[in-house]
Amino acid sequence: MRSSRERWVFFNHPAKPQLSAADIAYWKSQALKNSKIGMEFEFNLPEQKGSCKGNSNTCPCATMKESDCWKECANKDICFGKKSFDKCLNRALNCDPADCDKCEHYAVECAGIFCSDFVSACVTCKNFVTNCAACELRYDPNRNPDSIRNNVRQVLDPNECYGMVNKSGVHSITTDGSLLGNKGIEIITNGRRVDYWEYFKMAQNICQTAEGHGAYLNERCSIHMHHLLSYYSKLVNNPEKFGIPQNVSEMERDMPEIVLANLHQLVRRYQNAITWMTMALDEPNRLTRWEKFRVSVLPISAVLNNMSTVCREVSSHSGGNKYGWINYKYCQFGREGGLKRFHVEYRVMDGILAPSAVAAMACLYYSLLVKAIEISRYGILEVGDADWMKQTEVVKAALLNNMKAYGDGDRFGNTRHLSKYYNVLTGESLDLVHQIKHILIKIGPAYQVLEKLAERPIALRRVDGDGWVKIENDLAVETTKEDELEIRLREFIDLRLVSECNNFEEWVLAVSEDLRTDPEGDSETLPNDLEEAITKYVDNKRNDGDMIWSDTLGTIIDV
Repeated sequence: MRSSRERWVFFNHPAKPQLSAADIAYWKSQALKNSKIGMEFEFNLPEQKGSCKGNSNTCPCATMKESDCWKECANKDICFGKKSFDKCLNRALNCDPADCDKCEHYAVECAGIFCSDFVSACVTCKNFVTNCAACELRYDPNRNPDSIRNNVRQVLDPNECYGMVNKSGVHSITTDGSLLGNKGIEIITNGRRVDYWEYFKMAQNICQTAEGHGAYLNERCSIHMHHLLSYYSKLVNNPEKFGIPQNVSEMERDMPEIVLANLHQLVRRYQNAITWMTMALDEPNRLTRWEKFRVSVLPISAVLNNMSTVCREVSSHSGGNKYGWINYKYCQFGREGGLKRFHVEYRVMDGILAPSAVAAMACLYYSLLVKAIEISRYGILEVGDADWMKQTEVVKAALLNNMKAYGDGDRFGNTRHLSKYYNVLTGESLDLVHQIKHILIKIGPAYQVLEKLAERPIALRRVDGDGWVKIENDLAVETTKEDELEIRLREFIDLRLVSECNNFEEWVLAVSEDLRTDPEGDSETLPNDLEEAITKYVDNKRNDGDMIWSDTLGTIIDV
């Protein structure tokens, strides 16, 4: 047994009062109903170096590298066919131009390419050919950033409307000045309600489409995620045309400030862990991106400061912009300090082509808010004592660093000293995943994926030589068809076919009897020990928090 009570220390602040049990229930319900996660995928594009379409008359012949045939003169026959006193190699002082026609010592003095009358034979050569396919200056629509963006746009068909979600889930496609290939491509999705498989399918489609059109990742690329409680400040580009108001919010009350304070404290406690879980580069000493665009928030506490101050400090600490590890730029506060608008941006992730990891991280961000709501019953979380903070800062320096100016060098984090902290980071990551397991298991298989990332991040897998396909296969959670027993049990539970039982054991016996005697069922497909199989299935669901026993109804029900 492991006790972690000493890690959960809370501070009571009169300006940020603790939440009641009723408030906890209300805000957890609001988080589930109104949470949306929007994603921003960044990709580099190939460089298009030229615009020639194969019709240039200045291109050299493909054989020039292997032959000097271009030195042959097109006027050679003229020079050698008619004797010229001025071009005779053997002319002497006693020679007379009138004697050239009869002279037996005449020989042409050819200056070759240095002759003023030299014209390369290439202009009349029937074998002249250009190697356009290998020419760097040849226009290739498959390498042209503008063409690629247009092609991706046609496939994903962004709707540019935050009020509706289209088939691909993509809101817009744009560029970013930090990306290669004429500012690369940035694919921005609509905010989507929390569901692992919806995130997975959307991320898979986006990654496959972008990569299939030549997009690629390096240390310049990342995935940003926005977590918000549903609101719309700009539903469409021309709201006046559709008569749509500028501001629509689904939050019916201001969120208590303590919730955002505890979210910030959780981010500080697990900043290293989440950075570890999302690093995805492929060099041992450069496992992740630089800190420049995701500046640490470890030094900024929410215990004594109000959250308006914290938000300003996060922005100031990152250069007065949105480049904090977590960005609060879009949050809006009411007069009493609560949040009129909850909208935070997580900027930590490297570029990732594994949709299972992308979907799992979206679920993790949602779970952090729910966890922040839950612990707000006890006060504001203290992230750790002085010794903990000292060690955490040391680990952070080995993991998240490099704040050079944009033109002063690379965009990598220096991770050459990180290996000594692998166990610390793995332990903190697993602690985080276990703390939010009860939240994760209700929204899909994110827990299993996050546990794998905690134990072995994508970066370490790539260093070992794993490609993106293998990484995704290793992280993916297999979905299998429901077996016959599960399908038939679901019918009993969903339709309350057996109820008013005195206890769970009686319910199991009644369901077993009905299954065995069902004239429309196939008893041969049922397990030999049917009661044990039913008990095991339901117990697993109860342990995961998916089902409970209802004394009032006398049956098992879904939660």
